[in-house]
Amino acid sequence: MHNIEPILDRMFKALQSVKPQNPKLFEYLRTVMKRQGIYYAENTILYYIDDKVDKAMFISEGFITQSALNKKGNVRILSIIEADEIKAGPDFMQQTPSEFVIEATAGTFVAYITHRQMQEVYKLFPETRELASLIISSHNRKELQLKKLFSVKGIDLVEAFYKQYPKMLVANKILNNEKIASFLNIGVSTLIEYKNKLLDSGRLHYPEDEKQVNRKHNLAENK
Repeated sequence: MHNIEPILDRMFKALQSVKPQNPKLFEYLRTVMKRQGIYYAENTILYYIDDKVDKAMFISEGFITQSALNKKGNVRILSIIEADEIKAGPDFMQQTPSEFVIEATAGTFVAYITHRQMQEVYKLFPETRELASLIISSHNRKELQLKKLFSVKGIDLVEAFYKQYPKMLVANKILNNEKIASFLNIGVSTLIEYKNKLLDSGRLHYPEDEKQVNRKHNLAENK
C-alpha cells in the first residue's frame, strides 16, 4: 500500500521547481488528491487512440509510454514519461481525443487529478493556467533534448538509451525488447546484439541484484 502523502510532497516540489506557487494551492491539492493514487502491477493501457484523457498524472515510480500505430497496425513507442514527471498534455488540457495509446508499465504508481477537478483549481488559483502551460513546455523541451541524445546510430544509440533509462536493462520486466526496439526504430535482433556487446565490454552494467537473472535471460535470447 502506497502512502500518498510523501508522493504528493514530491509532486509539489516538482511544481514549485517549474514556478513558485501559492502554498494554499498545495493545501487544496492535498485534500483533493489524498485518495487518488493507482498502482499498476502489470502493463496496463490507460487510454486508446481517440479516447478522452480525463486524468493528469504525477508518476511516482515506473513509466508511462505514448505509442502510435503504423499502417500495419504495429505499435511504436514515441515517448517515455518517467518518475517525478507529470503527464498532462494538450489531450488533457483541451479535452481533445488522444492521438496515442497511453500505457503504464508494470510497477507504475501515479497520483492523479481529474479534468473536472482541474477546472475547479483554475477557478480558485487562476495562476495555475500558466503553470500548466509551463509544464507542457518543459516536457516538450525534454523531448527535443532526448531526440538530440538519440540522434546517434548503431551501438551508440543503444548505449544512450540504456544510460538514459537504466531500469530498462532489467530483462523484459518494464518494456520488452520489441517495444524498446520500436522506440529506437531498430530491429529486435540488433537491439539484443548491441545490448550484449555493451554489457560484455563493461559499457553497460546491470544492478547488482539483477545480474544473475538477466545473464540467464540473455543466454536464452541468444539461443
